[in-house]
Amino acid sequence: MKLTNEQKFEALKLRYSDHVELLRFMTKLDVQIFSGYITVQLALGAWIATHPIDGNWPKFGIILLDIVLAAVASKLLFNDFLRRKEVVGIIKNLNEALCFNVEGVYLPDKPINVETKTRLRFFWFMLGILFSFVGIIMVTFGSIVIVAAK
Repeated sequence: MKLTNEQKFEALKLRYSDHVELLRFMTKLDVQIFSGYITVQLALGAWIATHPIDGNWPKFGIILLDIVLAAVASKLLFNDFLRRKEVVGIIKNLNEALCFNVEGVYLPDKPINVETKTRLRFFWFMLGILFSFVGIIMVTFGSIVIVAAK
């Protein structure tokens, strides 16, 4: 089946708007996953700080649960990171097909698009997860000192 130029343009436009919307959704989802994780960490840390835990087994249990929580959040964010790279690649291909990167097509002296740079938000999310996990360990095992001091 041979498509007309108008049909090709409509197909590119539809694909472009779908992937831009997907990118917006993924950004919102990443922030929700990270915000939810940090909220749980803060609540858990506050609870542990106000209710010291006696015994090492319960402490190790909390740390184990926190490891699982950190692993799940990290995996979800990593999968979104990989998918985001695919979506951005598709959008870049669509930009190329629509000649947004070609000087003189839309503007006389420059292309519509500027040079882009990859922003590694995943790294910052992982840094937040790591530090909050270490914080829970410190609060959990720091309670040994609080209980012993009483």
